[in-house]
Amino acid sequence: MNEGDDQRASANADRPLNGISVPPGATHPPDPATQPEPPETHRPLGLTAIGPIGGERKARDWALVLQSMSIWHATQRSVHGWFLLVRDQDYARASASIDRYEIENRDWPPPRTRERPRFPRSPIGPIAFLALAAFFMITGPASSGGRWFQRGAAVADLVVSSEPWRAVTALTLHADSLHVMGNVISGAIFASAVHRRLGPGGGSLAIVAAGVAGNLANALWHHASGSGDHTSIGASTAVFGAVGILAVTQMLLDGQTERAPGAPRPWLQLAAPLVGGLALLGALGASPRADLGAHLFGFVAGGVLGLAAALPLRRGWRPRMWVQSLFAALAAALILIPWQLAMRR
Repeated sequence: MNEGDDQRASANADRPLNGISVPPGATHPPDPATQPEPPETHRPLGLTAIGPIGGERKARDWALVLQSMSIWHATQRSVHGWFLLVRDQDYARASASIDRYEIENRDWPPPRTRERPRFPRSPIGPIAFLALAAFFMITGPASSGGRWFQRGAAVADLVVSSEPWRAVTALTLHADSLHVMGNVISGAIFASAVHRRLGPGGGSLAIVAAGVAGNLANALWHHASGSGDHTSIGASTAVFGAVGILAVTQMLLDGQTERAPGAPRPWLQLAAPLVGGLALLGALGASPRADLGAHLFGFVAGGVLGLAAALPLRRGWRPRMWVQSLFAALAAALILIPWQLAMRR
C-alpha cells in the first residue's frame, strides 16, 4: 500500500457510515442497539384550526358546543374570519360535535310564517273614521250643549229604557277636537287591520256592532249600580271593539299558518294576543277622562264577535263581494237609522 492509499483509508475511517460515526481504529460501526439514546426533545403542542366560521355569533355557538363537550378550544379572529383552535388529538371529536350540532339545529329557529291577509287593503276604514271628524264639524264640542248631544248621548237610564238607539248615536259624538282626532287616528289603524281579516263590509259591521254592544253593556252596568245618569260619548268603544276582534281572530286564524296541522299550540302563543289587547286597553283606554267601562265592554264585545266571525273563516268560508257589500250597507244603516229615530223625538 502506497502513501496515497494510507491517506484515503485514514479519511474513510473518520467518515460516518450510515449516519453513525466510526471511532478511529475501529473496523466496523458500533451496533446502534448498544448506543445511548439521545435526550428526548419536547416539541410544542400542536393546534388545529376549525374555520373560517361565518360570523362571530356562529363562532360563539360552536364554542359553546365544544365547552359542553369539555374540549379545550380558543376563539381567534383573522382577516379571513373567525376560527376555533383545538388540540390535534381533539380535532376529530370537535368536528363531529359541531357537525352533530349543525344537523340537529338545521331548521331552528323555524321560519315564522307570516299571516296572509284574507282580503286586500280597503280605504273604507279610514274614510269611515274621517267621516266622524267631518261630523264633529257639524255637532261641535260637547260643551256647546247642542241638540245633537241632548238627543244622541248615551245616558244609561235612557239607553236601557225608552231610547236604546243612544247606544249607537253616542258612537258618533265627541267631547272636543282632541277626543275626535285620537279616535280617528287609532280607529283608522285598527279598522284597516280588521278589514284585512274580515273584509271591508264584514269588518265594518263587526266594529259597529261591537261598539253598540259595548255601550249597551256599559249602560246596563251603570243602571244596575245606581248611576243611571252616567253619560257616554265617543267612538272609542268601537275602537276597542276592533282591538278585541283583532286579538281573538289572531288566536284562531293566525295559528293555522304558524304550526303544522295537528300540532299543539303553546299556551304562551295562545295568550299573547289577549295580553297584547289588554295592554292596549290599559295604555290607551285608562286615562282619567276615559270611560274605562265602555272601553272594557267594547273590547269584550269585540272578542265575542271576533270569535263568531273567525269560526266560519277557519273552515275556509270567504264572503263574496255582494255579501261584503251587504255587510257594509247594514253597518251604514245601523248608524243612520238610530239618528233618524233620535231626531224625530
